[in-house]
Amino acid sequence: MNKKYLLKNATIYDGTGSNPFNGNVLIDDGKIVEVGNIDDVDAEIIDINGKALAPGFIDMHSHDDVAMFVYPDMDFKLMQGVTTNVNGNCGSGVIPHSAADIVNWYPNLEGVPEWSSYGEYSELVNKSKTSVHSAFLVGHGPIRKATTGNEERMPTKSEFDTMKAWIKEGMEEGAVGMSTGLIYEPGRYSNTEELIELTKTISPYNGVYFSHMRNEAGNLIQSVEETIKIGEEAGCSIEISHHKVSGQENWGKSVESLNTIDEARSRGLNVHSDQYPYNAGSTSLFALVQNNAFTTGDGGMGSQTGDKVTIAGSNVDPSLVGKTLGDLCDEFDLPEQEAAQKILKTDPGIFIVTEGMVEDDIARILAHPTTMIGSDGVPLPGNPHPRLYGCFPRVLGKYSREDGVISMEEAIHKMTGLSAEKANLNDRGLIKPGLNADIVIFDEDTIIDKATYDNPRVYPEGIIHVFVDGELSVKNGKQTEVRAGKVARRS
Repeated sequence: MNKKYLLKNATIYDGTGSNPFNGNVLIDDGKIVEVGNIDDVDAEIIDINGKALAPGFIDMHSHDDVAMFVYPDMDFKLMQGVTTNVNGNCGSGVIPHSAADIVNWYPNLEGVPEWSSYGEYSELVNKSKTSVHSAFLVGHGPIRKATTGNEERMPTKSEFDTMKAWIKEGMEEGAVGMSTGLIYEPGRYSNTEELIELTKTISPYNGVYFSHMRNEAGNLIQSVEETIKIGEEAGCSIEISHHKVSGQENWGKSVESLNTIDEARSRGLNVHSDQYPYNAGSTSLFALVQNNAFTTGDGGMGSQTGDKVTIAGSNVDPSLVGKTLGDLCDEFDLPEQEAAQKILKTDPGIFIVTEGMVEDDIARILAHPTTMIGSDGVPLPGNPHPRLYGCFPRVLGKYSREDGVISMEEAIHKMTGLSAEKANLNDRGLIKPGLNADIVIFDEDTIIDKATYDNPRVYPEGIIHVFVDGELSVKNGKQTEVRAGKVARRS
């Protein structure tokens, strides 16, 4: 049984977006029992001394489906206040592939268990004793690859039936919804009609359609419109993944993309997006090449130049990490596309960080009431994107306290109550009696990200305590040995 704690003298941000208030929080057996003026209880007392107390943050865009087995401490999430991940984004997923088939950026998968169903996977997550909770999405990518491969065609009726059965199995096991990655293989070979037909499977479960859209650059608006159409015709809630505007030639299009969301919502559609607040993204080098980023620039990622693309991770040649593609162009005396193809021949799993967004679009998207927070971090060897370690404190420290783009209560709402409501994780996300005791306590005056592109593996400042399921998982800024994470199922 979990320990009983009384958290006294806190500035409470309850996750609703309301103004903070002073009070105490009593937690017992993994739940919030009482909020308010509480005295004379038999519990361990922790005096918060006026610091901020909020629900544990929910990372709406995670890729830790396998990472939780490789790195069960999940320190890169827990130490920034994240207590729940929504995994399986961008069309990735855990069925029907085995663990070794899902990813190629882990140098060592030793000890990662095998599974053959969503039910088995969920059981393994619960047994693995990870430090944060994990909700999951059914990934369109692996179920399509297992049926139609990388063929650009409609699935047959038999293939549709197989894919729908996998989706249904995942939803029955509590999945939040389904995700697509339409800029990657094999999702890029799917048309709108296929996606509508498959997405209809999640509608009876109140599932959410998450999409890494076909284009985040010149055809951004058309891609937002397609994403909304899929959700509308399938009859389900819609989430636009890592809403951004890539490529200098496209900067400013967030005005129109947000207007498109507003128009859809005015028609009664449940449309939201998530965002990481950085001017650089991270993806595979193969995706940049396949999407013509170095040639025509019209493949969905915007035009790229070698000096803006930095190698973040390579399992084959770690000496590449930190070099720009421009450096390799000089070294090989080759243009960007050919230099990229040369290193991909020996390591097709190279990950990169690529600069392509502008601050005005970032702030505009963040300020929109439908935007939530998702790190999109990938825990790869080398130099991962700093969002993996700093996303949530960056929103609180830079964009709220320093820049005033959103208030502190708005920022916390985007990370907690709004996210829980969107994902139908109704047992968390608020400081409210009866809900999970997933709680983060931080210093509003000092919280800030410290991870940089050159030195990304640095914990943020300002996180004091983190409770996961009522267990003290971070104490006085240090991670404890507690691992209280479980599968978070759709309510």
